[in-house]
Amino acid sequence: MGEVILVASGKGGVGKTVFTANLGAELAQRDANVVVIDTSIGQRSLDICFGLENRIVYDLRDVVTGTCRIKQALVKDRRFPDLYLMSAPQSKGKPTISPKDMIELCQELKETYDYVLIDAPAGLDEGLLLSAAPADRAVIVTVPEINAIRDADLLDEMLNQMGIRKKSVV
Repeated sequence: MGEVILVASGKGGVGKTVFTANLGAELAQRDANVVVIDTSIGQRSLDICFGLENRIVYDLRDVVTGTCRIKQALVKDRRFPDLYLMSAPQSKGKPTISPKDMIELCQELKETYDYVLIDAPAGLDEGLLLSAAPADRAVIVTVPEINAIRDADLLDEMLNQMGIRKKSVV
């Protein structure tokens, strides 16, 4: 059974999405089956990092609403045969995605894939709660600036309160 790894930051612009893309690529190069999920609803960018922006047909919302099957929303990376992207919706429209939806989706993905990486939206709000709900562990990404470090500390405390004890900081 696979592992769900949340990649989060308390502040935007610290390199979290680029880190997530590179971690996914590195794990895939090491023969792991990897799904990377962008949960930045309305502000997705992971598809651009992978150069897959023109291949997105279905997204995370389509999966949880039953518009498509999971496999239809997974876009295979051309460079790494064991790396797949599930993109966030481009708009913030309804229906919304719940933490329960994320838990169910990730439980199903863990049955097939070694790693499910979740690229959380920056910040400490409901986007984080949605993204962190299914996480087995977390990576906190920050930079050496006082505001970013303070937000990383707050993020660490929130993850502790959510029961996520296995964490790393980059």
